[in-house]
This record gives sequence, structure tokens and C-alpha cells, in this order.
Amino acid sequence: MSALQFGFLVDRRVRPFAFPVLAFIFLYSKLPHKELRFILSSVPIFNLSASVACNRIYNNRKKMIWNFVFLIMLGLLLLSLAVTVTTFTASYWNYPSGHALKKLHGIGLHQDTNEQMVHIDTFSAMNGISRFCERDFPWRYSKEEEISLQEFQQRNFTFLINEHPVISGFKCLFTEDGFSRMRIKYGFPPLLLVKEPKVYVHGNLENQVVFNNGWPGCP
Repeated sequence: MSALQFGFLVDRRVRPFAFPVLAFIFLYSKLPHKELRFILSSVPIFNLSASVACNRIYNNRKKMIWNFVFLIMLGLLLLSLAVTVTTFTASYWNYPSGHALKKLHGIGLHQDTNEQMVHIDTFSAMNGISRFCERDFPWRYSKEEEISLQEFQQRNFTFLINEHPVISGFKCLFTEDGFSRMRIKYGFPPLLLVKEPKVYVHGNLENQVVFNNGWPGCP
């Protein structure tokens, strides 16, 4: 952000591009409903301004004060890279339901080719599962909401992808870990990504495929 402001000040050629973008963001901020995706188009202009500042710093790096600023700039770039890698890793593990469904597809039909009815609860539908993850027959999917844990036993679901570890009438076949938090530790890297079970895949005890030894099991 400092480079953005600096580039805006030191090079007047940036201003005709930056002013309309800043005006749009200012006016948009007055709306009661705001979403980040509506201002993402302004990022290239901000990058332009920041790159002008970085170029000015680099060209003057042989001067003492500018060299100090240049070293700060390099440090900020490395810090930005580290934050990007950390947040990317956390985001990758933030969609456990999608990984769970993919694993279910890989194991679930080894012993049974009959219709497989999978129920996806609200938590799972919001954390990695979309229509792009679904497959054709014999798989069928339900995202019916407001089904109590006791009612699942009366339905004809073959598998459940659920946030609850125990459901009556079903056996937990495996779990999928998801991002929980970051923990500071000594050594390298200084940040440790902590994962914990977020999604549980259950199989109906009346279905023979549940007793297949290929399931990883639950802790």
C-alpha cells in the first residue's frame, strides 16, 4: 500500500488512471451492500502505481537513503510472498468436503454397482462440494436440509457426508481434515498449519459395501 501511494505521488502519469478507480471505490463504499469481487477490477491499476514506485526506488538504489528504502522494499516483497504461500495453503485445506467426495467416489463402488444415494449436509455443501464434483449413475445426490440425525436412519441414503462424527444407523468410514488455525513454533517455518477432522463420511449399516475393508476408518 505504501508503494501504491508513493507511485501516485512521484509520477503524474499514474494519476489519470488511478483517479477514476479511487472515485469508483469511494462511491461504491457508500452502498449498504458491499462485496470484494466488485472492486477486484481495480487491482491492476493499483499494481501499476506500485510498480512505478518500485521502479523509482530501484533506479535510485545506489544512493544511501534510497538503498535503505530498496532493502525495505525487498523485505516487504519477501514478506508478501510468505503471506501468500501461507494463505494459499490454508485455503487449499479449507474445502474438506470436496476432498471427501472425491475419495468416496474412488472407494465406494469397488464392491457394489447398485445406485448409491449420497446426502450432503449444509456444512459440506458450503465447504468444497459443488455440482462439478458430482458423477453420473450409479451416484445420486441430495442436499435436503433440516433432516434430524435420528431421521437419517429412516431414509434410503447409502452414504452421508456430514459434519457430525456419530450418526445412529451409520458407520463412520473415514474423515477429511480441514484448516483449523495457524500456530507459531520455533524453527523453520515459524508458522505451522493446524488441521483437524472437519467432515465425516458415513455408510448405511444395511448396505454391504460399508463392511468393505478398503475404508480408511475414523479415529
